[in-house]
Amino acid sequence: MKLDLGLKWPNDIYAYGVSKLGGSIFNTQVDSIEAIVNLGVGFNLSNSKPTLCLNDVIAQYNAKHSTTLPPLSYEKTFALIFNKLEQLYDRVQRDGIEVLQQEYYRYWLHQDAEISMIGTEGESLQGTIVGIDEYGFLLVKKQPSGETVSVHPDGNSFDMMQGLIVPKFN
Repeated sequence: MKLDLGLKWPNDIYAYGVSKLGGSIFNTQVDSIEAIVNLGVGFNLSNSKPTLCLNDVIAQYNAKHSTTLPPLSYEKTFALIFNKLEQLYDRVQRDGIEVLQQEYYRYWLHQDAEISMIGTEGESLQGTIVGIDEYGFLLVKKQPSGETVSVHPDGNSFDMMQGLIVPKFN
């Protein structure tokens, strides 16, 4: 069974590529001997209004595939999330950060998406999303030059679902 869920860069969880179900936030502090990561996750599990919730997605999957998957309880959802995080942590410790990157790319919604950008002079630029750099910023291949650039969220306005990135200027 595979529900139609995906990740909108950098940290939103979407159903069907159009309805936001939740998101995550990570705060990391690193010193010379350890890294401390605080993780927050918000998820719409059961509230159907005004948008969509995960249990709606499960019900729609059941209707489409003639299955009887039960709705998720809060306890079951937390258990699934924490078990998956523990598995990912163990895999990253054993095999490296690439494991997490591969898992992220399995679900993200933007690979090879064509986008429009507004350049520093106000000119319209076209690009193709090609990945995420080592710092988690979006990698865009500018057209027609082929130059790959990192796009930083602190200096840009994103409407990723509309394929538009607009730099903010002071």
